[in-house]
Amino acid sequence: MTEIVYILGSTRSGTSALRNGLGETRFSGYGEGHIVPILDDLLSSVRKHKKQGLGAAVSGNGMRELRENVLLRHLFHGYEQYLVNQIGSRHLMDKTPTITPIRMAPDLNTFHQNPRFIHCARRHVDNVQSKVKKFTDRSLEQHCREWADCNRAWLDTRDRLNGNFIDFDFHDLATDPERISALIGTYLELSEADTAALAAYLIAKRPQASADRDLTQFLRLSEMDWSDEEKATFTRICGPVGEVLNYGMEDYYA
Repeated sequence: MTEIVYILGSTRSGTSALRNGLGETRFSGYGEGHIVPILDDLLSSVRKHKKQGLGAAVSGNGMRELRENVLLRHLFHGYEQYLVNQIGSRHLMDKTPTITPIRMAPDLNTFHQNPRFIHCARRHVDNVQSKVKKFTDRSLEQHCREWADCNRAWLDTRDRLNGNFIDFDFHDLATDPERISALIGTYLELSEADTAALAAYLIAKRPQASADRDLTQFLRLSEMDWSDEEKATFTRICGPVGEVLNYGMEDYYA
């Protein structure tokens, strides 16, 4: 049976480190997928036609006999086989660091044969500053909205996965990679060798590690080199979701 693990999270939240670490195990996948929106289109199209029901009242019409979820399951299985053929493995992983797979997670959980979901969150101040430095073509407000939208979507969907997920924080991934590797290993039923390989990668290639960046430290909003207007924008957009996640503005956790 084909299995697929989705690595979920906003950009600059540790998803690349997780993807590359899992690449040391039985799982294989693209550096970034970005094919998931095709599944979203398939879902929308089938559901739209089922709802419109053109010809559904006519005896012998295919639309009348359409079993929506059965068709979607077959389409998803075809998608899985496409990935198996392209990647050369039945143990798949997808890292698409956008809101789409987060929002779609309940449907992905329903229609895939054997899906798994790993979500990594990161505190708003640290994440937005990392985005600002990495993606200079976008405004701070855009980065704030991306962070807030992705994390709000996860809060909205995680309880609809029937417990089929694990989630943790970037800080734990960076400061305690062995524990996070063990958590992932148990969830994905990795061999001891694969779990050790994942841990070794995360220890050697800690997310965003550099000689001048201590990953045990965090940023304070009051010390950010942002204008007063930008700080107000950040607080307005990220503050409500940050409160739900218990993130602080001057401390990592409130």
